[in-house]
Amino acid sequence: MAALLSKPLPRRLLIALLASLLVHLWVTGDIDFSTAPEPITPPPIEARLSGSALAPNRLAPVHKPVRPRTGQAGASTRDKPLSAPNAELALPIAPSAVSASAQGPAMAAEPAAPSAAEALPEAFKIRFRVQGNEGGLLLGQLDHVWQRTGERYSLVGVAKASGVFALFYSGLLSQTSSGAITSAGLRPESYWMQRSRKSYSANFDWERKSARLGGPYGALTLAPGAQDYLSVVYQLALFPHPAEGRVWVIDGKRAKEYAYREIGPETIELPLGKVETLHLRIGQGNEEADMDLWLRAQAPHLPLKMTLVDDKGRSGVLLAETVD
Repeated sequence: MAALLSKPLPRRLLIALLASLLVHLWVTGDIDFSTAPEPITPPPIEARLSGSALAPNRLAPVHKPVRPRTGQAGASTRDKPLSAPNAELALPIAPSAVSASAQGPAMAAEPAAPSAAEALPEAFKIRFRVQGNEGGLLLGQLDHVWQRTGERYSLVGVAKASGVFALFYSGLLSQTSSGAITSAGLRPESYWMQRSRKSYSANFDWERKSARLGGPYGALTLAPGAQDYLSVVYQLALFPHPAEGRVWVIDGKRAKEYAYREIGPETIELPLGKVETLHLRIGQGNEEADMDLWLRAQAPHLPLKMTLVDDKGRSGVLLAETVD
């Protein structure tokens, strides 16, 4: 019997014994299969985020601007757009950087300032009455004719004797001057003068800085801004200049340096009537070859009166009669 119990029970026999036991307990009422045990409710789980979990990622947050409420006075700061910390301020874009399509319709460009030549009249003619002196005997008339073509100019001065002087002189004085117009003023290239039966000329070579005189007078060195005896009047008349200065003048025989200075505004009486002028004086500091100019106060500042003293001390007065 003991040997029999020491051997392990077969698997089928063990299952049969367990089934028999369960049936016995159910019959006796020791086990109730009618009710199942109530499920156990697990306790609630409380989750808490630590400080590290609140930290945002490394990307900069994007803030959407909040539009202020219309009709609400004194909007609070939270109604204002927020900007990210350390964000760069938006700078205005220069107009040149904006594309043409973004600018809309093209605006008309401001007109360019006129050049020195374009600011000058294209043509005018001044007729002067020539007198021996102030209120003196009428000697004749002198015409100054100006022509401008682009950046080129030409000046012609023709004096004719009248009355008894016409019996002795076919012309008191004739002059021509031509050249270029630059930002600094007139730049003569050719000058010619005839006085009685004598003539004088000068050809200006600005590249070589020399002037070739006619006849036996040879060549001269050109000083910057040099003028001839006719162009100097209109250089001072038509172009801005200091109140005082110096200028070299070539008359066909020689070059002389003249000083000029403004005397001041004056009202003078002319055959045209009373005129407001600016009085200038040009010369060598004495009466010899001095010349006084009265320029019209309004632009263009044309010469309206001149007094001349030649190298022999003879004087003449030129008074504008007409300006065309």
